Amino acid sequence: MRLIFALLVFLPASLRIEMPPGLPQLTIHRILIVIAIIFLIRNRGPDHPRWPIPNLRLVLLFGLLQFVSLLFGNAFGPDFKAWFGYIIEVALFYVIISEYIQIENDFAKLLSNICYGLASVAILATVQKYFHFNIVDKILPPEELWGNDGDIASTYPHRILMGYAMAMGVPLSLALASYEKEAKPRRIMYSITLLLIGANYFSMSRGPWLGLLFATIGMAVFCGKATRKKLLFLVVLTAAVCILRPGVRDSITNLCRGTFDPDSEKNSDYQYRWQLWGVAWDQIRLSPVRLLFGYGPDSAEGMDLSDYWHGEEGSTSSITKIGFTSWDNNYACDLIQLGILGFLTEIALHLSIVKTLLDNWRSSNPDNRILQGGIAVACLVFMFAMTNVFIFAPQLKYLFWALVAVGSNFSLVVANQETKEPALELNDSVEPAPRAASLAEGEATI
Repeated sequence: MRLIFALLVFLPASLRIEMPPGLPQLTIHRILIVIAIIFLIRNRGPDHPRWPIPNLRLVLLFGLLQFVSLLFGNAFGPDFKAWFGYIIEVALFYVIISEYIQIENDFAKLLSNICYGLASVAILATVQKYFHFNIVDKILPPEELWGNDGDIASTYPHRILMGYAMAMGVPLSLALASYEKEAKPRRIMYSITLLLIGANYFSMSRGPWLGLLFATIGMAVFCGKATRKKLLFLVVLTAAVCILRPGVRDSITNLCRGTFDPDSEKNSDYQYRWQLWGVAWDQIRLSPVRLLFGYGPDSAEGMDLSDYWHGEEGSTSSITKIGFTSWDNNYACDLIQLGILGFLTEIALHLSIVKTLLDNWRSSNPDNRILQGGIAVACLVFMFAMTNVFIFAPQLKYLFWALVAVGSNFSLVVANQETKEPALELNDSVEPAPRAASLAEGEATI
């Protein structure tokens, strides 16, 4: 079962069984989810502990509002597929992870396997960087490949999304390195941390780099003194690489400098992400229905917004419709697609997740607090990513919702473990009593 979670963050979504046009695709991820459901059904017994899944009502409410939005949308088919994807890849998956945790009560092994999946992504990215070979290019047909030639994306559909997955994995692997008691697992997690940092750099994108910076700051705040020492070592190592490898330093400084140069393409990209808020608001206020419910869960890419940028009217190319290849602001995209009700529900859901994670972090003991802090920081990196990129990689969504499920159920799992241990000790101490009583009865009979 834990192998499934590693594969979900590793395998490309383009591996699928083709379905007739108009039907949702049967991807490798959805096949793995069906296998996970079968596992849960076979292993779920009546004596297993149960508790309410945190934030499940908000997750389902967000799905319901997406369904209402598709009823008022412009294209029922694509909108239905997007809604169905949410039900499978978010709502159902969140329930599966939460149920699995209630059965197994071992979140550390689950998180370790997720790190192994991310490490596999990083290894392929490193091979692609230095040997100019990516096995995904040999498996998938050319029309399924994303990005430009030379982009390091590993098994992900885009280099930026791959970079954000690496940024989310760093606090997780570093927290596990501090959480593990044995030397071998700690060394493995340290090695994975270095792999993830390298692959994050290979994305050559400011967003994932900034996400990694936020993750480093978050770990320093939430994960204690021992973790801060490890972070200091990583900072010194990064500085040494920048000094010894001028090309690395120049790549970072040039991209960052371009962000604030009003004449550069990078500054145009940066401003564009802010402009999307205004575009979304202008479009949904055209009618009360659009204001409340938007244009449908998968409508943004098909909208002709060339009036806002320099493009060709009516062109079928996204880059000429909106000036760029995607809505690189997932929150603004959700505003135009789902309207005010869907957007505010999503914000409420994310705020509730943050509150749950921080509450569990505060109530944890020092050892568990390190791991809970790493989970919280990784989830915050994902929420930051949604402000500057469109999340169209299912692997990244599985990673986020797996961490949300583990972090939200964290304190409940620990409490269940603590109640089990005294019960086992009590059973051990009480067990000899019946044997003593039967012996006494035998003596009385004689």
